[in-house]
Amino acid sequence: MYYNGGMEFAELKKSLKTQSISACYCCYGDDEYLLSRAVALIKDLAAPPAEFNVADKEFGSARDLIDELMQLPVMGERRVVVARGKIDMAAVGEYLKSPNPSAVLVIADYIPHDSWNRASVPAYPNGATAVDCNRLDVKYVSAFVKKQAADIGAEIGDKAINALYARCGGYMARISQEAEKLCLLKSGGEITEADVIAEVRADTEFVVFELTDCIINRDCCRALEIVDGMAKNNDLVAAFTLLYNRFKKMFAVAVDADGGAALGIKPYMAKKLREESSKFTKQKLKAIVDKLAEVDYMYKTGVISQYDALYSFVAESAAR
Repeated sequence: MYYNGGMEFAELKKSLKTQSISACYCCYGDDEYLLSRAVALIKDLAAPPAEFNVADKEFGSARDLIDELMQLPVMGERRVVVARGKIDMAAVGEYLKSPNPSAVLVIADYIPHDSWNRASVPAYPNGATAVDCNRLDVKYVSAFVKKQAADIGAEIGDKAINALYARCGGYMARISQEAEKLCLLKSGGEITEADVIAEVRADTEFVVFELTDCIINRDCCRALEIVDGMAKNNDLVAAFTLLYNRFKKMFAVAVDADGGAALGIKPYMAKKLREESSKFTKQKLKAIVDKLAEVDYMYKTGVISQYDALYSFVAESAAR
């Protein structure tokens, strides 16, 4: 699970108990819930009383941050400093060449991106430990949801969990909220896949993922039904960016088998994109990307509505 001097979120708790404590943890990724949990776990390293041995704030300058890090803990062995806002990484790098052994620096680096990719490890200074707080794989979420259900007196199977994960876009905060709602509705019984579909509104990214699949498979009728549903739920704006990102990546790997690397596409996703792009000619993919850019410009300049822009794009692209 370890790579590039870092670890995945799922390994953090065990690492803090069994491994040497790092002078600096850089928690990065697209799941704000996991980021907050990672920071909370590391803050627990501070000796009590926490109000004296935990500093959690934005620092006005690099000098202020370093001064805070060099302070000694009160009545204990360790202090934890959580630096919020913009961080001077060069100054952190210099500090880590000779860090205060009783201080732990924590940096939370939220990196939003679309549902078909994951953030790579950013460039952090030598001596920092990266903690991957991207959305968890469903295998980790499954154990969490099953325990949550059991605590409330309900049961939930793998199919229902997979549906919940997909409809919530893999984000833990929403998964937890929706799971709790379902457990209360089905207390004493079993939560089924049908319950999830009926009670949990699909995340915009999931809807766009389904829409893209319909375009790929030339299921025009279903694709236009999805567009109508998105219009009712006011989900049209995000659709253009998400669709453009996916088809742009499909075109990149269609033109050059290694073209996804420049876009930060990981090998497993590049393989899937190549499979999808093989269902189109290169000319058709280029036409789709160009059409997306065209209708996006048209609705932004008031020529047509968002609905008409997306409807015309889907009708043309999904046509056999």
